[in-house]
Amino acid sequence: MNVLDSAVDAVMDLIDAMDLYAPIRRGALGTGDGICCQIGPSAPQTVFMDKNQYIILDLVINAKHSRLDVVSDALNRIHERLTMMHKYPKKDAWCMVDIQTLTEPQVIAREDDGRWLMASSLNVKIETTL
Repeated sequence: MNVLDSAVDAVMDLIDAMDLYAPIRRGALGTGDGICCQIGPSAPQTVFMDKNQYIILDLVINAKHSRLDVVSDALNRIHERLTMMHKYPKKDAWCMVDIQTLTEPQVIAREDDGRWLMASSLNVKIETTL
């Protein structure tokens, strides 16, 4: 698996461990309540002489629920917990060095069926170790 997808999977595992109202999945939200993530525009910030890279990965986290308090609590918990961590996942090809909030959770719509849609984004900082 490539570095970026592997790092996104690691972040998703951290989020699923929080036991929120729905498991997180990759891609679009679809119908019903849910939480999803997808990579936003990202690029290596630094390429070193040995060709390893320092990458700031923008990760969009969207969530939807019929109750605003539930979806708001879930996204805020994700941001609080991930940005306050001191030990991050690592694999043979990369190590995560930090997670920061890029965009705080915010309401972006209320759908016709009454579900609240919220969006946020994280900066996930990764160093490759190839």
